[in-house]
Amino acid sequence: MENFLEKSEFEGLRSGDLDNFLDDRDYLYTLVHNIDWQSQLLAVRLMLSRNRQAGKAYSKAIEEDAAEVKAYSGPHHDHWVDQHVDMIHESVYRDAAESMAAIGMIAPLVESTLGQSLAALGHMYDRKKISPGSHKRWKRAGDHPARWNCQFYFNGKGEASNNIILGVPQLATACGLDKYLSEDFLTWFEAMFTYRNFMFHGGFEWAIERRQLFETEVEKNGWTSFFNCSTTNDRPWIYYIENKAIDALLAMVEDMLDSLGRFARSLPFELISEP
Repeated sequence: MENFLEKSEFEGLRSGDLDNFLDDRDYLYTLVHNIDWQSQLLAVRLMLSRNRQAGKAYSKAIEEDAAEVKAYSGPHHDHWVDQHVDMIHESVYRDAAESMAAIGMIAPLVESTLGQSLAALGHMYDRKKISPGSHKRWKRAGDHPARWNCQFYFNGKGEASNNIILGVPQLATACGLDKYLSEDFLTWFEAMFTYRNFMFHGGFEWAIERRQLFETEVEKNGWTSFFNCSTTNDRPWIYYIENKAIDALLAMVEDMLDSLGRFARSLPFELISEP
């Protein structure tokens, strides 16, 4: 019998050779080692799949009901027409619910991962007393306790505001993470977190002014591939995430994790080494 204890695929490897056995994402554990991203992604994928199946089943029910209404010519025709209209009306809210559930699972995962990773990086810099650079964020933040908190943005007056949509790009640029995040991800991040804020503070049916504001943001930023909306009186009524954009949510998170891993891999040894 072969003695596996006497052989190892890692035997004789130099320290740099170990990189050949690691994926980009593995290096993310340099920053945060207590989050099981893979299990979270599997759980989200399962729920998205279930919601999509339920949505398809309801769409099929609407199609079948439409065929029955069309074929029926009895005395209760108006009643069946009204019932069919109610089903279509309900489908709008179902689409919104699917979108809210999707972003409600994805946004916290993204926010938590970025937040914990960058906070851990900040602790490394502070512990080693190494300067992170000369970016304007550091000058504006000074010794502010939220200087490494991606949920906060620092304006030209050095004032901190709780605004993750502005905070993430600013902090990513300040620490060099932006060189590893794709432009598509940053565009997606702004779009999805703007939508998240509107949905979780406004529900499915936003105030008229909020609908108009979001419509302007979609057109100005080119987010038409991300969102669609039902209308009333030819004006936006309820916004939801396009099906293709929902399907792409997990891919964008995977891209973010790989980017963070490549970034962590690039960090200098003197920064990440234990004291």
